[in-house]
Formats: sequence, structure tokens, C-alpha cells
Amino acid sequence: MVALQEKERRKVQISGKSSCMVALPKKWVREMGLRQGSEIVITRPSLASLLVTADVTEPVSERQEAIIEVSDRDGPDSLFRKIVSLYILGYSQISIRGGNGFLGSAKRDAIKDLVRRHLIGTEGVADSKDKITVHVLLGYSELSVDNALKKMLLITSSMHRDAAAALENHDKALAEGVIQRDDEVGRFGLYVIRQLNVSISQGISKEAILEPRDLLGYTQVARSVERIASHASRMAKVVAVLDKPLSKQLVVRLGSMSEYAAGLVEEALLSLFKRDYGGADVVVEKAKRFVDMEDELIRSLDEREIQAYYTIQLLVDSQKRIAEYARDIAEVVLDLTIERVVRKEAAPYLRAV
Repeated sequence: MVALQEKERRKVQISGKSSCMVALPKKWVREMGLRQGSEIVITRPSLASLLVTADVTEPVSERQEAIIEVSDRDGPDSLFRKIVSLYILGYSQISIRGGNGFLGSAKRDAIKDLVRRHLIGTEGVADSKDKITVHVLLGYSELSVDNALKKMLLITSSMHRDAAAALENHDKALAEGVIQRDDEVGRFGLYVIRQLNVSISQGISKEAILEPRDLLGYTQVARSVERIASHASRMAKVVAVLDKPLSKQLVVRLGSMSEYAAGLVEEALLSLFKRDYGGADVVVEKAKRFVDMEDELIRSLDEREIQAYYTIQLLVDSQKRIAEYARDIAEVVLDLTIERVVRKEAAPYLRAV
């Protein structure tokens, strides 16, 4: 496998009045299957960088199969963490093989259950007495990164609002449903990270709407949405253990704060999908308001509500964190779109002497 961090220094040479040339390392050319006459695509992701990509119909895939050797000491959770790491790196086939030629049925069943519950596109799980093989069947053409993020947003928004409804109605069954949906958001989050890694290692496909500079930002966004879902789940867990409902007046105030935080998340992600600098800037400003809302709520508590202060603080803290993650997403959008709203001066160019 070619190391992604390999670097070579080459000097730019003048080849005419309107063009320059840079020699590519012959080793890299051979490894990528290029030859004289092959076309490459040169992209300018920013003012200070160039990306050279092989223009081939099917990107070169080096990460086909990985094999995990299992010892008796390896538990299902430890093995699953290895599978997740390989899944994220972009391997299309992951095998778990017993080191002594045998893989116990209990361990096989546990691994298969974890894979099916947490990893998208891994329905093809084949096993035998000594091995389990996970085939990743879903690719970018079936589910793009943007669409996966939209699904994450839909699930997370419903979790957040259902957690607020569970608090309002003291509905523990609804709260349990919110908790169970947290894994679904995590599944899409891992898929997004996988697809972004594949894009880095294989080059951006022609069908993708992402540019190379988007990849780090989208990784941050996916992680932020996962954490938002975790805090919605945390709110639901608080409701699930409440012995009695909170006062109606307090629930209304908490519900208003929750709706405000949920709205910030939706606005932040909408600004990402629309590449809207102005919309993201508004989210950053609106997120500042949440600190004041928290202070106002705490100051307004009466003596009876003070007794439930710990519970209230848990709920408010999760809502505040959700607002902060919405702000983080908006700040990513600002970084990705700033060049659209500022004047760009022409960069220095080479002149023939």
C-alpha cells in the first residue's frame, strides 16, 4: 500500500509562455497505473495548494481485504473496535480468523450482531467455524456523504424533539425509544467518515459534490452530529429515571430552550448543504444567546424546583452542549465558504525570464 504521507520535492520549470511543468516521481506513476498519454486532473482547492488526481473511470483501490488474527484473549468488543477502524479506513472486505483454526460460535454471533447494528453496508457477513468475513457492499454511488448527513440530521432532530416531549409528558417509553435511536446516528456517522477516508485515499470521484478541502470539515461535522445525538439520548436517560414529573412551568421553559437548540442544529446543517456563509454566521451569533437563557432559567428557580437542581442542570447542560455543537458546525461552514464572500487578489505567478 502506498503511504498517504509520501512527499517529494520538485522544481517548477517554464515550458512556454502560458504553462509550466513539474516532473512526477516515476515510482508513483507506475504504482497508479499511469503511462505516457494518461490524463490527470489538477484541482486548486485553495490559494496555496494543488491536488493532482489520476483521471480514471474506477479509482485505484488498494484497500481490498484485511485479516484480523484472533487469540483466545480477544473479546468481541475489542475485535469490533478493530473492525470499525478498518471499516473507516475503507477496506471492502474484513476477515476475522481464529489463530488456532477455530472461532467459537458465541464470539462469532456477538461480532455479527455488533457489525449489523453499527455498520452501514455490511449486510454481507459470511462465517465458518474458523472465520468471519465482513463484506462492505454500499458505496458512494448508493449513498452520498451529503445524503448520509441529512439522514443523521433527521434522526437527531427527531430524537431531540422526542426527548423534550418525553420530559413534558413524563413518557418513559418515548424516552427509551430516543435512547435506542442513538446507535442509528452512530452508524451513519461511521459511514460518513469511511467515505471521506476513501475519497482521500482514492481521489474525489467525478460524481461527488465535495471538494478536497471539504473533507476535514465534513469529518468535524459528522462527529458533531454524533455528539448532538448523544446529548439528546442523555436528556432521554434523565427522563427515564425521573420519579415524578417536573413542574409545568419549568417544563415549558426547558422545552423552549430545547426547541431553540434544535433549531440551531437544523440551521447550521442547512447552511452547510447550501454553502451559505451568511446563514452560518447567524447561527454563531444566535448560539451566544443560549448562555443567557441558561442563566435566566437558573435564577428563576423557586424553592421546590431547587430540590431538583441536579436533574435540571443535567438537562440544561445537554441542551447547551447541543447549541455549542451547532455553533461548531456553523464555524466549519464559515471556513469552507469564506472565499465566496471576500475579495480575492490574484496570486503571484511565474514569468519567463
